[in-house]
Amino acid sequence: MKNLYQDDRAVSIAVGFILTFTITILTFTAIMQSSYFMTEQTEENVMREEFEIHGNNIALQLTEMDTMIYVVNNTGGDVEEMRLEMLLPLTIANEYYSVEFSNSTSVIIFESKGRAQTRSEVPYNLEHASIESKTINSAAGDHYLLYNSTANLIEIY
Repeated sequence: MKNLYQDDRAVSIAVGFILTFTITILTFTAIMQSSYFMTEQTEENVMREEFEIHGNNIALQLTEMDTMIYVVNNTGGDVEEMRLEMLLPLTIANEYYSVEFSNSTSVIIFESKGRAQTRSEVPYNLEHASIESKTINSAAGDHYLLYNSTANLIEIY
């Protein structure tokens, strides 16, 4: 009986090379896919955090407008018009996004196009005025809040 462990007559250099090359390619592909996934996930986290920062800034602006309107009206004055610019970047993480204002739920919703996992909801509180329910797109450029005293409504442009 022959010892098969010591017999290397049927070993081919080409087969060894092909096996080694295939294993190397599979390992490299797995590493590239995992790094792409990690980069994509990091980008989504950055977008959500940026959305929350800008949403909190807008919520603060809405609260300031509401408070100023109340104070002026309560002291006998009359606010005919008030305008505040919303400082929003054109893109976040190289993506355009939308901002939805909901008067019924008192929430500002930021979302990148086609990426529901980037959705961020920021609550706001208005006690003396209401806000127009509207969705704006960052690609449209500059936006601002305008108080309409006739309708007691904060409009979004």
